[in-house]
Amino acid sequence: MTAPLHGLVEISNDDYHAGPGISKSRLDAIAPEMGKTPLHYWHKYLNPERQREEPTVDMVMGTAIHTAILEPDLLSQTVVAGLDIPRRSNADKAEWAAFEAANAGKIILPAESFQTVLSVRDAVHRHPVAGPLLRDGKAEQSFYTTDKATGELIKCRMDWMANSGEFILDVKSTKDASPAEFTRSVANFRYFVQRPWYEDILDDLYGEHPPYWMFLAVEKKPPFAVGIYYLEAHDVSLGRRLARRDLNRILACQQANHWPDHATEAVPLTLPAWYTRQFDDLA
Repeated sequence: MTAPLHGLVEISNDDYHAGPGISKSRLDAIAPEMGKTPLHYWHKYLNPERQREEPTVDMVMGTAIHTAILEPDLLSQTVVAGLDIPRRSNADKAEWAAFEAANAGKIILPAESFQTVLSVRDAVHRHPVAGPLLRDGKAEQSFYTTDKATGELIKCRMDWMANSGEFILDVKSTKDASPAEFTRSVANFRYFVQRPWYEDILDDLYGEHPPYWMFLAVEKKPPFAVGIYYLEAHDVSLGRRLARRDLNRILACQQANHWPDHATEAVPLTLPAWYTRQFDDLA
């Protein structure tokens, strides 16, 4: 019999995401402010006929950048630059086929994208604030516990935790790491839900969590600017309430075996103010 998942578990990123337990990503899959419904959640995680979703270009780059920054020693084992030749002639295609076979299981990036990954890595590690934060800690640690209120298995995977226990660092590659634009990303992708979800899991397991949580935002284009941010207490509190709402929503649908979409009833639509404003002077 397989032992139940509990505490710190050594597990690959792929196995973590494919395996059991409610994660922050699963909460997002049912969050109405992200345009999601229970049906979206069911299709993504429970539909027996669902097809495997291929990762987007941004997702692939994000994974490569994470590895380069957080686990640089593993980069050559997981990411490689593709051949700088087209796939036109039969000889070209044969060379590509041999290259892909030799690098099976690795992320194969265009040469220019691979160089971007290296440049992002170097920009972060030479940064006077970000660099030192990554000098003494552990990357990609997975934690599991049973939620006391619901009995459900819940989980989280830390980007970086300092060995001192002082802080958690969450790495985000982005188009714009400025405070104004990264705040938009924090809201749009609900990054503010991560902190309380992760900290509550650690509190349940160990009775405490690192006192500081920071986002390390790094841009994917030159000059690869870096921003380091933390959340205000009221936003952490909102994230905690939303996480609980979404967990309860998942479990309620699961118990009822009912996964509704947007059309639970007919509702009115109102044109947005930014659109109707242009007609204010219309007689």
